[in-house]
Amino acid sequence: MEVTIYGDVIFLINFGMDFMILWITAVLEKNISYKRIFLGSLFLSLTYCIVLFFPVFSFFCHGIGGMLLFALGIEITFFPKTIKKFLQYLLIAYISAFAVGGVAVAFFFATGTGRIGNHLTFSVSPFPIKILIATSCFFYIFIKLGKDWLERNIIHQKAYCNVLLKQKEVQINLHMLIDTGNSLKDPFSGNDVAVAAFPAIKNLFSKETQLYFFKEYQNQQKFYEYVLQNEKTLPLHLIPFSSLGKENGLLLVFQPEKMEIEGSLKKNISLGIYCGSFSGGYDGLVSPEILT
Repeated sequence: MEVTIYGDVIFLINFGMDFMILWITAVLEKNISYKRIFLGSLFLSLTYCIVLFFPVFSFFCHGIGGMLLFALGIEITFFPKTIKKFLQYLLIAYISAFAVGGVAVAFFFATGTGRIGNHLTFSVSPFPIKILIATSCFFYIFIKLGKDWLERNIIHQKAYCNVLLKQKEVQINLHMLIDTGNSLKDPFSGNDVAVAAFPAIKNLFSKETQLYFFKEYQNQQKFYEYVLQNEKTLPLHLIPFSSLGKENGLLLVFQPEKMEIEGSLKKNISLGIYCGSFSGGYDGLVSPEILT
């Protein structure tokens, strides 16, 4: 049976699928450059067409050759600076590719363009436009709705840790970012200092202090003075610190009675109080040194 292959159709299908996979990878890694995604997709689709029409290059159509070709497309698109980052991009891209392929096949059978009987049968002619558009729309909605959850629970899972804070009769669970830029130490005790947003640990304080915070949280110095004068149950004191955009500042800290990080009890740790909330959805910052 004679088979007719249309190069323009093959190119457009591959370009669309490659662009979608690279775009998903870029969105999840917060490294979106549509120009780079376009160039990467163009390279992969053109190369695949060349390989398809010249059998001498058939090694790059499947198996290890196909993996090498896709890896080169990742390199062209993202220019990762380290091997670790390159492997991270590659892993996310492969997961996205398998997911896109799975959803495409699901749509394929759902629309009646394929069937499973004694033999697996595919009808290719209706596939390019209907399935490509349906898959693209599905994954656009999926990534938009699930991007934050994927980043927090899958892509950057190791960048966070769970902290259990116990003080008197109060027990608080915190979700903290592991911040390599946080090397703060308490000069009075020598403790490493983790930092928590006040709203996340507000139950350690009186109702009056909580109300005062929401009234004066923009004036950190005034709030700190109020807490030092009115909260006598916590061993509070101020320590100096410096950060980007603020060379000299004061941070209110105390040493909790008990702090567990990922189930491991940590001693000699002070907790600083940040007058605000962190925009990333986490409750505080902890340095890698504290985890060791």
